Amino acid sequence: MASSGRSSLQIIVLSAVVAAGAGGYFYYRHNQAESKAPEYLTTTVTRGDITQVITATGQLDAVLSVDVGSQISGLVQKLFVDFNSQVKKGQKLAEIDPSTYQQRLRQAEANLASTEAGNRLQRLNTERAKELRDKQLVSQQDYDQAVAQLQQSDAQLLTSKATVENARVDLERCTINSPIDGIVISKQTEEGKTVAASLNAPVLFTIVNDLAKMQITAAVSEADIGSVEAGQEVSFTADAFPNRTFHGTVTQVRNAPKTVSNVVTYDTIISVENRDLKLRPGMTANVSIVVSRRDKVLRVPNAAMRVRMPEGLAVQKSPEADRRATGAPAATAPTAPAPAAASERTAEPAAERGSGNGQRSGRRGGLLGPDATPEKRQQMREIMTEVGIANFREATPEQHAQLRKLLIERGLIPAETAAENTVVTRTVYRLPGGSKTATPEAVTVKVGITDGIASEILDGVKEGDVLVTSVTVPDARADTPASNPFSGGRRRF
Repeated sequence: MASSGRSSLQIIVLSAVVAAGAGGYFYYRHNQAESKAPEYLTTTVTRGDITQVITATGQLDAVLSVDVGSQISGLVQKLFVDFNSQVKKGQKLAEIDPSTYQQRLRQAEANLASTEAGNRLQRLNTERAKELRDKQLVSQQDYDQAVAQLQQSDAQLLTSKATVENARVDLERCTINSPIDGIVISKQTEEGKTVAASLNAPVLFTIVNDLAKMQITAAVSEADIGSVEAGQEVSFTADAFPNRTFHGTVTQVRNAPKTVSNVVTYDTIISVENRDLKLRPGMTANVSIVVSRRDKVLRVPNAAMRVRMPEGLAVQKSPEADRRATGAPAATAPTAPAPAAASERTAEPAAERGSGNGQRSGRRGGLLGPDATPEKRQQMREIMTEVGIANFREATPEQHAQLRKLLIERGLIPAETAAENTVVTRTVYRLPGGSKTATPEAVTVKVGITDGIASEILDGVKEGDVLVTSVTVPDARADTPASNPFSGGRRRF
């Protein structure tokens, strides 16, 4: 009887242990399933201002800068100005020892006096020879010789006068005067220093006319120069004032190209007001040229348009958004979930096939068309590399515009083709209701201008929509493509 009671107790205990184990197992599996749910980082569609700019670097300079040199050689006897000295036109800047040139002037004046005396004597002799010739007392030959000697004396007199003038000019050049009103920004000589001007005029001073008005000579790349025009607003910073933004205006785009390391740039002149004289010549300016501006428009961070959904993750299409973005009629049947297209993983450039993940070229075969030759496709790849596009569907709208412009300039596509493709479309992933547990929707949106951080949205989403900016899949296999072996089994897309 006691044995039967113990057996029953053992059965009860064993049943409880099995039940607890089963419960623990199912609890563990439930938590593990929850832990494998994808984690989303999101952003909200908001309204704000978008400013599209072109960046470049340049150097600040005065509008007018004059190098003042010396045309004569000699010892610098005295300086009358220093760095930052304000000068007026005609003001004395320096004086070179005039002793040598004074001596040359005196010698030239003495030679002139001697020549004048000889010229007077020769003139008297010629007049006497004329009188004697009228009386037939001298031959015609003697008279002609007297006339020729007078002409030679007149020429020698002119030479002597020119020598005196030359000596006087050299003496006047011993005094260096300012050619303009301005300020001395450079002094390259000192008192007691010898100036040698045998072959060229050495620079003694550099004078700028007015530092209150300056200009920037910015080097703009050929990919951006097509968007730059005179009159556009410019903001820039200088390393000396990292917390201050200065402003200017584009005044000239020069047509002379410069090629450095196979990069073609064009000088763009930007006028700058410098009333407080904070900016100085030679400073490096980090320039942002405003080429387009939109106020209070829908905008989305660019990260939302670079999201790549992992394979196998459920994604639903949004027929209404696609219809608004593409202009197609409303769909009559729901669209099946859209996994990542296989063409996105091929080596063919997306620009040539229309970009499978949201970037649509608007015509079959991509920008080049279905009949593009291999040579044109190779040129297309080279231009994409030049613009900096490694993956066409991840490129910014600004890069798309640059690519189209270069394709037109180099004759790969006609201008009307580019007009057909001016509207850029991309794919974003929206979480219905803003819930991070909801199945994301693939939405096609029309993209306008971009400032490099956020882009203007023309159509496809509305204010307040929650979009995915990145996806993290926990417990992802380490051998999956593009996974990080140091990520601890979590893969981010």
